[in-house]
Amino acid sequence: LVAVLNSNFWLATHVTTITMGYGASLMAGCVAHLYLLQSLRNPHDEPRLKSIFNNLYGITLVALFFTLFGTILGGIWADQSWGRFWGWDPKENGALLIVLCQLMMIHMRLSGIAKRAEFALGMGLNNITVALAWFGVNLLQVGLHSYGFDDGVARNLFIFIAVELVICFGLYFWPRLKTKPKVT
Repeated sequence: LVAVLNSNFWLATHVTTITMGYGASLMAGCVAHLYLLQSLRNPHDEPRLKSIFNNLYGITLVALFFTLFGTILGGIWADQSWGRFWGWDPKENGALLIVLCQLMMIHMRLSGIAKRAEFALGMGLNNITVALAWFGVNLLQVGLHSYGFDDGVARNLFIFIAVELVICFGLYFWPRLKTKPKVT
């Protein structure tokens, strides 16, 4: 195998781009939490909700761009280093899952399937996908991207996933349960 780090060009471009994509994805998830929280606190403040959603949507597009571009750059780097563009490595699959989740949410929003609250819920849950793709693949200890550090990662990932599920679904469903008409 050809040494991966013969030059720092691919390291600088791929790693920086994919990290920006993952970071923007997490930022989109945080803004999604903010949208869901604001819709719980003041559901009738339409200008503020629309502003938060527009920021969420814009950050999601930026996250999709950098994650997709970083994944493609990683494939080019792999092709030049190892003679293959895609090897179904867990880290590669994780990056693809992030891209597919974001594409799904954008498609659902554009097609009208997901309204603003559903889009925010999906992007909040996308934080779980990002965390698993970024840190969870090391737990598998296979592939070319297994970096070998996994002390406490499983427990912390489990806690993060549980907290994300409670926060996202709680913020999404709580206003809907509060306004549900009572059956007598």
